[in-house]
Amino acid sequence: MSKTKFYFTNNYSLFLIVLITMLSGCKKTPDQNQNLLAPKVLINTIAAQDTTSNTEIITDTRTNHTTQLISRIDSINKLLNWKKTNSVLWKSKNGDLAFKTIGGIQESITTVYIKKLSDGKPLAEVIDLTTFKHLGSAFYKDKNNIYTFYEMAGGGRVWILKDADVKTFRIIGECYAKDKNYIYGERAMTMNTVDYKTFKTCKSCGCYAKDINGYYYWGNKIEDINTITNKETLAIIEKLQ
Repeated sequence: MSKTKFYFTNNYSLFLIVLITMLSGCKKTPDQNQNLLAPKVLINTIAAQDTTSNTEIITDTRTNHTTQLISRIDSINKLLNWKKTNSVLWKSKNGDLAFKTIGGIQESITTVYIKKLSDGKPLAEVIDLTTFKHLGSAFYKDKNNIYTFYEMAGGGRVWILKDADVKTFRIIGECYAKDKNYIYGERAMTMNTVDYKTFKTCKSCGCYAKDINGYYYWGNKIEDINTITNKETLAIIEKLQ
């Protein structure tokens, strides 16, 4: 799994909301619930301060409050006593399953456990742990489903590829996959518009690919390859011809 660190620069309030949401998902005493109201008030205060010119005060306020929230997240993670399973997933003492990643703002980075699918369903209710494994790129599978876990600012998101055929699904290149019916991109998901028969990529091609209709990068069609001037990219394009 990628160890890339993700930082927020212009979305500070959004990150605070993400952290508060994570905190609110845990069992708390009445006092702890009351304490969680303070960050929400502070978010509004910080948002108002963003219209002022006092950058140093805003930065100090953000840093101090982010440190407090990070500390709470770390404390909750410690209480949940996460343990690595035989797969890439982690399991809490409560039976939750999660992807372990990192998220934060600038220097305030902490461990984040992603416990739910993008639709809100807990991973522990969906994933068959005994058959779950990482296929490569952002793709995972168990006996029932194909999953993607895409790391992003604040942690990441987990989806089930609804159209994927588990038995024939395999990785191609570094950023794509295919089964008997479709081509998939780790960002683009099911790529319905590509030509299945002629689509190709390679291990040393990064996220570039090609079909009879043209070239692609991260699943998006390159409108005009004549505008590409980077020598390394041109070498990949030539390799795919």
